[in-house]
Amino acid sequence: MVWGCNSLIEKSAPLEGNFYIQDGWLAFSSSKYEEADKHFNTAIETNDSGSVFHFLSLVGLGWTNIYKAQAIEEKTSNGLVKIAGESFDAALNIVFNLNIEVITLELYEDYFNGITDMYAGLALQRSYFAKQKSANENAWETTNESLSDTVRILYEESIDFSIQLESDYIFQHDVKLTYNDILVLRTENYLILGNIEEAILSFNQIDFDQLGFEVDEACKQEFEDDKLEDFIECLCIVSHNGFCPFGDLND
Repeated sequence: MVWGCNSLIEKSAPLEGNFYIQDGWLAFSSSKYEEADKHFNTAIETNDSGSVFHFLSLVGLGWTNIYKAQAIEEKTSNGLVKIAGESFDAALNIVFNLNIEVITLELYEDYFNGITDMYAGLALQRSYFAKQKSANENAWETTNESLSDTVRILYEESIDFSIQLESDYIFQHDVKLTYNDILVLRTENYLILGNIEEAILSFNQIDFDQLGFEVDEACKQEFEDDKLEDFIECLCIVSHNGFCPFGDLND
């Protein structure tokens, strides 16, 4: 058998960036976050700065660090969540500066899926980071009026990024994460900021049948401002998978 020169590509030669990105997401989906981190970083190193592949690599790296932080229940505000934000911010900067005309047809779907994943990641990262940086525990029975300007801005940014998502959003690399989760997060953020009316409007959009756990019928009603205590307790229940760890907040 005669082998052509193209068949003798050295195994040690770098692969195209999309291969590393695909391998990164495969590792991510298997909860192998250190391996995913390695693949996404390699993709960043092997692609042109500001390219679509560079953008997609940064989005993958941002999500990887968010999940790594969740896995270890990170508390410090100078760790993985902060690094995730830096990756997402760099990805967002590419979106603002990338000439869409240079995107090839076969990359369109990946690029626009990457944008929605980026906004979802930014929404989660900003809220997570705000909680880490906050000097006060956020009590469910009260709004927190002592938030620093930095923390308040992070919550506001989380809300703004979440609004960029469509109601049918599903995170393709962890299908348990859906638009419903984003709505719950947005509702929490509004409440923490003291925007009660917006919090209630956001809560009323939640699809309770898609939560994956039972919710009392009383929580599925259209809430009004005069039922704030009931609303806060229902939000606590929904945010904690059907059981509020703080007990009956109306007592």
